[in-house]
Amino acid sequence: MAKTLVPQARPCIPEEDVAALLEDFAQILRSGRLTMGPYVERFEQEFAACVGTKHAVGMNSGTAPLEVALRHWGVAGREVVVPTNTFIASSNAALLAGGRPVLCDIDPQTLSSGLPQIEARITAKTAAVVVVHTAGLIAPDIEAIRSHCRGRGLLLLEDAAHAHGARADGQPAGSLGDAAGFSFFPTKPLTTGEGGMLSTNDRGLADFARSFRTHGVSAQGRSLVRLGHNYRLPELSAALGLRQLARLAEHTAARNRLAARYRRVFVRLGCGDVLLPEFAGRVHAYYKFPVRLPAGKSREWVVAQLRARWGIAAGSVYWPPCHLTPFYQRELGYGPGDFPVAEAVLAQVVTLPMFPGLRDEAVEVVCCGLAELLAEAEGDTRAGK
Repeated sequence: MAKTLVPQARPCIPEEDVAALLEDFAQILRSGRLTMGPYVERFEQEFAACVGTKHAVGMNSGTAPLEVALRHWGVAGREVVVPTNTFIASSNAALLAGGRPVLCDIDPQTLSSGLPQIEARITAKTAAVVVVHTAGLIAPDIEAIRSHCRGRGLLLLEDAAHAHGARADGQPAGSLGDAAGFSFFPTKPLTTGEGGMLSTNDRGLADFARSFRTHGVSAQGRSLVRLGHNYRLPELSAALGLRQLARLAEHTAARNRLAARYRRVFVRLGCGDVLLPEFAGRVHAYYKFPVRLPAGKSREWVVAQLRARWGIAAGSVYWPPCHLTPFYQRELGYGPGDFPVAEAVLAQVVTLPMFPGLRDEAVEVVCCGLAELLAEAEGDTRAGK
């Protein structure tokens, strides 16, 4: 296997932050308070201020906030509408909360579900809708989705795992629905190594989340008031999260600069048709940079050749979609053909390297490599190969 010279993603922790973090870690270790201490509390407060909500609750994964919100909303025995194009955690959260995920097709321009796709799957059994900011883009019709949910009495949950720093008409991701869940996995725009955050303006949900993440104990921590779990965020993780949060605006700007660079190079190379559209009023977090290959071009072949020839790591967002996973086919009855737009579009989507610190020279190599493969594939097709 060729050596990876250009990774698809990597965490960005500048050396000066490494030095500062070592001091933070030493302070935490000497204090003996390794969990649920002042770093977690401060991280929650600053994160809430950043996304513009009254409450933020730190947890041990990006799945936990989604599950906890749906549990609090009582979706057990009811339906939760979720895009089929998402990481499986988004829909699994409904199952973990006792509900049934009802998958829906996607908009080919945003790679997530807009109001038409969501509305088509709402029934009398629907309790909540999960909107996923795929690759870091907030849906262009998020306001229409929110209004529709309010009109139907449905709760709206943002899966903002990709969207740290994203905005819709000036409003941050994480403040657009009744609650939101963020992931802090190492590849995300903001990382704590492992971890997540719930954001909400609902005090009752925030209190429930703080209790549930610590086995269901009361706010005072003296008695068990409900069945819960251990979903706590460690102090060391929160310390890293604070340093990352301070860099979020800088890193979001870097990702947008790289995306603009990709666009310029692809247009210069005559490959502008692979680019997904930009949308007015949106600050894209660019967790990933997706491109759509021309019809007839094999995604698997392109990804393999990028790695083999130039050491470029590319991926997907996502393949397979949820309804084509063995578990969902076996347990929920989904199968090929259920969501034809998602199946057709996602089979042609490749995500290219994207992270702060990616050099312009690397972007040039990636774009030239992809352009060469597309031209080669076209030549082979014309020659009947």
